[in-house]
Amino acid sequence: MGIGNGPGRGNAPSEEKREEIRRKIETVRIWRLTEQLKLDTATSAKLASLLSTFDQQRKGIMQEQAASMRDLRMQLKSPKPDGSKIKSILDNVVNNQNRMQVLREQEWKGLQNILTVEQQARFLLFQQEFRREMQDMIVNARAGNRGRGPSGGRGRGPGMG
Repeated sequence: MGIGNGPGRGNAPSEEKREEIRRKIETVRIWRLTEQLKLDTATSAKLASLLSTFDQQRKGIMQEQAASMRDLRMQLKSPKPDGSKIKSILDNVVNNQNRMQVLREQEWKGLQNILTVEQQARFLLFQQEFRREMQDMIVNARAGNRGRGPSGGRGRGPGMG
């Protein structure tokens, strides 16, 4: 286990590496969206800008939410949880959920201003499929890192060959 990775995290990528991976995924996502929605260059650029803006806002809310959930866990693990602190944390959690909903609605209005009705439908289907693909890739990557070598087979330890 790497330093600072916590239990069950294994060799988690650094924040810099995660950001690099996120940028690559976003590039692929926009490229594939452009193809699937049959977008011209100008529309593709508008869509990429809109999605990037909302992704950044969503990332901030998600980070706040993760911090709130960590705080909540710490409060509940303490010998004497502080009810007022828990209430405050719960208020933050609900507030973040509401902010996320508002963000989704704003994003959808922005998409409606850029895309045709058919493209909006294709966008929704694409998003669902792309999210599923990314989740599958994450699950497979994590499973592949549990005692398996790069070829997917069991690695050979020192003195095993």
